[in-house]
Amino acid sequence: MIERIITLIRNIKYLAFTSTTFDMNRIHTLFRLAVLITLSLMLTLSRAQNVLSRTISIDIKNKQLSQVLKSISEQGKFNFSYNSDLIPGDSLVTFSSSSKSLRQTLDALLSGNYQYKETGDYVIIQRPVREKYNYITGQVFDSETGKEADYASVYSKQQFISTLTDESGFFKLRLKDKNFPLTLTISKIGYADTSIVINVPHDSGMKIIIYPKAIDLDPLIVKYSEGGNSWLARLFVSSKLRLQSRNIRKFFVSLPYQVSLTPGLSTHGKLSSQVTNKFSLNIYGGYTAGVNGVELAGLFNISKKNVRYFQAAGVFNSVAGQLKGVQLAGLYNQILDSLQGVQLSGFGNVINKHLKGAQVSGIFNKVSGNINGVQVSGVANIVNGEMHGGQVSGLFNKSLKTMHGFQLSGGLNLANENLSGPQISGIGNISEKETSGLQLAGLFNYARNLKGVQIGVVNLADSSSGYSFGLLNIVKNGKGTISVYGNELLPLNIAWKSGSKKLYNIFTVGSYVGGSRAYSFGFGIGREFKINKNLTLNTEITDQNIYLGTWKNLPVLYRFQTGLNIKLSKSLSLSAGPAFSMFYSEQKEFRSNYQSFSDKGFMRFKMRQNGYAWLGWQGGLSWNYGSIF
Repeated sequence: MIERIITLIRNIKYLAFTSTTFDMNRIHTLFRLAVLITLSLMLTLSRAQNVLSRTISIDIKNKQLSQVLKSISEQGKFNFSYNSDLIPGDSLVTFSSSSKSLRQTLDALLSGNYQYKETGDYVIIQRPVREKYNYITGQVFDSETGKEADYASVYSKQQFISTLTDESGFFKLRLKDKNFPLTLTISKIGYADTSIVINVPHDSGMKIIIYPKAIDLDPLIVKYSEGGNSWLARLFVSSKLRLQSRNIRKFFVSLPYQVSLTPGLSTHGKLSSQVTNKFSLNIYGGYTAGVNGVELAGLFNISKKNVRYFQAAGVFNSVAGQLKGVQLAGLYNQILDSLQGVQLSGFGNVINKHLKGAQVSGIFNKVSGNINGVQVSGVANIVNGEMHGGQVSGLFNKSLKTMHGFQLSGGLNLANENLSGPQISGIGNISEKETSGLQLAGLFNYARNLKGVQIGVVNLADSSSGYSFGLLNIVKNGKGTISVYGNELLPLNIAWKSGSKKLYNIFTVGSYVGGSRAYSFGFGIGREFKINKNLTLNTEITDQNIYLGTWKNLPVLYRFQTGLNIKLSKSLSLSAGPAFSMFYSEQKEFRSNYQSFSDKGFMRFKMRQNGYAWLGWQGGLSWNYGSIF
């Protein structure tokens, strides 16, 4: 193979340097030769790299070791190279192995005391390199299937060391010291924990059997087993470290301190996720069981259980359990359980259960459970559970269940369930169910069932037993009336009355028919008192402007009137009653064909300069459309 590759290279050199002109055929030939060389190299490398992985089956009795090695090489189509002083080739062996890799077969045949090196079609058997450290090696098997148990955790509680088995169930555990006896524990999800005692240093190449076990999936154990439902843990912690954390479910210790560079590179090694520390310093980031004191990180902290007192990171903190204390992050904080304390971050805070305390962030806060404290953010706050107090944001607040406290935002507040506290916003408030508190907005309010107070330019409700104060109040199942009536001032007036019976708005316009002209338009409020099934009493106050030929210095009319309404049918009623008017005008002269209102009403008297008052009347028909709106 090597000679063939050399020949191809020589041909390329010949073709490349024997012509000084551009020749497309020559270029194509060079390209094909290059492809052939590449494929040849790939096949050679693939073949060389796969020798020790080839499957070997052998069954011999009382044969020399050299003959056994020759039979293996012929079966695997390769050659052995070794020093006859190193391998006792004339020793007799009895050996049987079925469908094992060459490496596994050689380890069993030669008792694992050698190392192997692949070179082309040769496997070189060498004396093992003298180890700088002390190791324990072995292989883990499933008791039921007899197959290798891959990715099982092997650890020592005494020396606080750990490793994972590979795909073939092999492990190599480096010891901190030679103190024996030594207890090893093997843990794997779906298997019972198995412990063995190593009595002497040379106990290597051992076979360990572990037994499957039906387990109850305790949701708390599953959740906290690796800080596990956190996308941050999946992103910043290696899969092997998270796998080991899931394997070792019952072994946790508390230690005074730990220092780490990144998850897995710490003073606690690969068992850092099983340790709760009183002080934890993570240069870049750390992965621990929890904190019972202080934890600091340059970039991030990830804890798979509870944290108490203080946690701070330059970028983010992630806690799978509860946090009691203070959590600070430059960007983001995440708690998969509950918080009793304070969260502060530059971007966002998220709590999967309950908050008893405060959240403050530059952009958003979210609590999936209940809130007893406060949320403050620059953009948005969201709480999925019941809220007893809080939510302040620059743009948007949302409460999905009963809200007893307050919402305050520069944009919009939304309460999906009952609201008994205030909603205050720059634009609008929405309450999807019963509202017993206050809705105060710069533009609009909406409540499905209003029992409190609305203050806004536009107030909307499906039903109302409360009060709405605004330019436009509409209650779907409330009062909606269009009235056509006359009074002592103008014979034709039309008024639209909208709101609830407790408080409704009035928009009114009026005009004189024939003779001297006059026009009025205004706004007012009213209330309806029920006397019996067919009889009600209305009291109303209006503020009207009167147009008498010029828009300059429009006269003003303040009018208080009452009306007794007699129900004629389901939608029609007849009303009439007395009124008291106060008229004020700075106009000295009135245009021809326009009224001066100098002779209106009864018991007329002067109140002040340019101001008069009198008694009057009003009467007309009303169409009550409120119940069918």
